[in-house]
Amino acid sequence: MKFKICVIAITLFLLQGCAKEKQQIEENKEKKQIEENIEPQLKGAATIDGNTYYQTIDGLGFSSAWCGTLTTAKNDALYNTLGFSLLRVRFDQDNAWTDETNNAAAAHARGARVLGCPWKIPTAYRSGNTIPSNQYVNFCNWLGSAASAIKCDFVSIKNEPDGSSEDGNLDGSQIRDIIKAGGSNIGKPIVCADAINFNDTYTDPTLNDAAAVAKISYVSGHLYGGGNYVHQNALNKGKRIWMTEYYVENSRDNMDNCLVLAKNINDCMNNQFSAYYFWWVNDNDASVNLVNQSGTIYKAGYTGGQFAKWIRPGKQRIACTYNPTPNIYLTAYRGGGLVIVAVNTGNTAVSQSFSVANVNGVSSLNIHRTSSNENMSSIGSVAVSGTGFTYTLPAKSITTFHQF
Repeated sequence: MKFKICVIAITLFLLQGCAKEKQQIEENKEKKQIEENIEPQLKGAATIDGNTYYQTIDGLGFSSAWCGTLTTAKNDALYNTLGFSLLRVRFDQDNAWTDETNNAAAAHARGARVLGCPWKIPTAYRSGNTIPSNQYVNFCNWLGSAASAIKCDFVSIKNEPDGSSEDGNLDGSQIRDIIKAGGSNIGKPIVCADAINFNDTYTDPTLNDAAAVAKISYVSGHLYGGGNYVHQNALNKGKRIWMTEYYVENSRDNMDNCLVLAKNINDCMNNQFSAYYFWWVNDNDASVNLVNQSGTIYKAGYTGGQFAKWIRPGKQRIACTYNPTPNIYLTAYRGGGLVIVAVNTGNTAVSQSFSVANVNGVSSLNIHRTSSNENMSSIGSVAVSGTGFTYTLPAKSITTFHQF
């Protein structure tokens, strides 16, 4: 009898426990659902430290390769309205560069600097699909003459040396040897090596050679298939990192794809890149153009402007919690005023708190935002106390906080 009573008691105890556990599970599910539907969500704080410096910024830009001569309206929109400060032009293998000379002059007139780069190696310096060693110096002399004619500020050895063989291919060792043989003849700061996925095997031979590394100023690459990480060897050798070409298909007018671009820019900056170049501004490309010849700015252009307008050349990136909240990506800069760029890739608004330390004289920050229905729109300002501020970042938006 006692045994039966014990069995019954234990059974009731277990059933009661299961019922409580089930109730707790349901309550937790309900709580989670409520939390997920709260707008905005309050998550982790972002800490900004003005005393921790990283890279110096050289600017943001784009390429005018095969885009003809850009109109005054287009140049004004790109450089003045959006704030781009870098241009990438094409060295034509047949020396036909009137359009690019015009584009470089327009860029310089608006305070921007110009990077020149050959896509195809001229036939005079080629043997098959590459450059023989007896033409290294002649090829560098040609690069110098092109830069002088177009009035470039920087010169890249070759666009995508790991790309199409019809353009002429080079490996990392050849790039090193070209720079050693004739780099001094170019007469401009040298950028290398513009590999498709920023493959370090195309730059490490130069970086690891004492004679070659002394002749370059910038290490560069594209981000097609990879490469968006900290290129430590280049940084260790005192070289700035440039991302010289990238695009996202169908980003011209599509906010979702523009958010991919915006996160890509913030990723690059967080990985200590000093420059970021969009691909071209060709009116015939309805997929990725930034501004058309009449001066009309597309969503992708405003996306770039959220960075380029206020992250000016000479600013330095400072410490900032990069991903304090799911879908929130932040970078911060100082030097002539504090700038913070916040990208919210999520479908929900987020109330984001910012703790600001070691940045004096910031009582308020102006706000500009790009979203599906805003284009670098002025959103007023936010007050900054001695410790920071809190601001609601709308879903799918790019918000720039800036002091001036």
